Amino acid sequence: MTPQQRMLSVCFLLVSVTCRTYGSGVVQPFKGLGYYVRSNCPFTLTRFTHNRVEYDITIRRGDSGLLVQVEITMNKVRTVLQNGSILVEKKSVSLPYDHTYQHIFQYGIYTRLRSSLLPLSVTWHSVPGGIDSLWVELEQELSTDMTGLCGKCNVTGQQLIRGSTLTDDTCQTRDPVSVPNPVCEHFFSYTLGCLQSSRLHYFQLCHKNIYGCENSEHIGCAFFREIVLHCGKSSNVWEKWRSVTQCGN
Repeated sequence: MTPQQRMLSVCFLLVSVTCRTYGSGVVQPFKGLGYYVRSNCPFTLTRFTHNRVEYDITIRRGDSGLLVQVEITMNKVRTVLQNGSILVEKKSVSLPYDHTYQHIFQYGIYTRLRSSLLPLSVTWHSVPGGIDSLWVELEQELSTDMTGLCGKCNVTGQQLIRGSTLTDDTCQTRDPVSVPNPVCEHFFSYTLGCLQSSRLHYFQLCHKNIYGCENSEHIGCAFFREIVLHCGKSSNVWEKWRSVTQCGN
């Protein structure tokens, strides 16, 4: 095995099967720690080819921080999530929706699109004004040609941001601002047991996520909900997070 093959082997073993983006710009890539991008520009979330079939997911946030447009293209079938509607090949569809290449259905409080060509699914949580949380789950090794914010091996968050921005002269990417927030501080006091060495990193992401969106219930609550799901039912934060953050169901 060559050094490059060994590196790829280690990468495949360590990579997560899920990429998430939530709040006003947090991205949790397939591998490594999450990072933050404050932008209303369109981005490639993930793009790759499997068995000669192209998969392409792009996202765009509005000025509120919520996702206002998501485009999912699988085997040339284009699905758009926008304004609370689901459009497949420019036609509005109702749920459950079955197609040769994909199925779209309610999944608890979420909506899920599942590919019938590849063990891949896209899951999102809709709120008034957009989408506050979106997951891409891939049940196989990452493709070496993968691009987008969800990343691939040995690439930093800043490199992913630069390489994933789609051309648009009217949009803007701002430097993130981290200002201490008392809700973040209270919430993270209950996460010592589950986040361990990455606690400080996500604590700082919490400040960046909420800054400028303090009056938005969905931006902060989406972030807290994702951390709680990561920590699990046995964690201290599981039972306390709603009262600490004042987040509803």
